[in-house]
Amino acid sequence: MSKAIGRPTTYKPEYCEQAEDFLAKGYSVAALAGHLSVVKSTIYEWMKSHEAFSNAVKRGQSKAVLFWEARNIDFARTGEGNATAIIFGLKNRAPDEWRDKVETEHSGKIAYSKVERSVVRPDHSDG
Repeated sequence: MSKAIGRPTTYKPEYCEQAEDFLAKGYSVAALAGHLSVVKSTIYEWMKSHEAFSNAVKRGQSKAVLFWEARNIDFARTGEGNATAIIFGLKNRAPDEWRDKVETEHSGKIAYSKVERSVVRPDHSDG
């Protein structure tokens, strides 16, 4: 009979629902670790070892993007909120969709970069 190596896991199946619900409020995986009283690397180890937990975290992360996008829409409509915090939240949770577009062009021996930002103004007409 072989002995288990390492410390026994503190993982509990109910962490799946807790993780998804917590992340849906806009929190990060690091904050989830604090919420569950573990270190962040433990969250990633549990994701590797428990498919249900991995899927719950991924769903929660998607819901966190939804949370921050809803804050963004509210801000665009009302002007209430903190645009910097919203942008930071979106860029870190969905970098493929929320990033500054950076292009680098080379011409001869001179290289320059161009950064473009798009500002979308909501249509304030409700009728």
